[in-house]
Amino acid sequence: MSPAHPAHTADGHAAIEFGDAFARLKPVAAPPGFAPPRLWQRLAQIGTGHALYAAFNWVFDNVLYVWVIYTLGMLKGGALMMAASGLQCALTLLVYQRMRVDWVGTGLLAEIRTKPEPTRLERVLIWGSNRHPAVVFILLCVFQDPFITTAWFKQGSFERLDRRDWAIFTSAVVVTNVYWIFAASLIGQAIATAWQSLSALWS
Repeated sequence: MSPAHPAHTADGHAAIEFGDAFARLKPVAAPPGFAPPRLWQRLAQIGTGHALYAAFNWVFDNVLYVWVIYTLGMLKGGALMMAASGLQCALTLLVYQRMRVDWVGTGLLAEIRTKPEPTRLERVLIWGSNRHPAVVFILLCVFQDPFITTAWFKQGSFERLDRRDWAIFTSAVVVTNVYWIFAASLIGQAIATAWQSLSALWS
């Protein structure tokens, strides 16, 4: 089934509705004969993927990002790191789509929701996911990154990235980096102040 065409504004440009993309959070029935992995297997796969990706992100965010912002300033450094973050997350998203392995875990909830009798843990996962999509978007931008945010709203789908996906990704790049530019600036200043205080005590 082809996707519905987005509404058009008065100036003739297609309006991108985030509600259309957020609607993907609705459960999708599994194909006949499909036997999903057990919950513990999915959680192990998701945990491994997130642990490796989190280690990379920690170095990128807390070392490289903070150093660049402190060295070049919020404007120049922020513009440079926003571009670097966008490129890194875009490449990760494209590789993730080609891998077709849902180590992010975005399709897990869709699978669980199709079960007639979910377990207690599965019901907890469903309960935890039932939040307003805009709130989920902001939280993912703040605590994760544009790649995880975009992958989450695809809900395990590996179909070709469309305009709605790239709209969510672009918005996530802006929101995530605006937040992290200010956070990195504060972290850099705090580290510099602590280092100066320690140097004064040693001298």
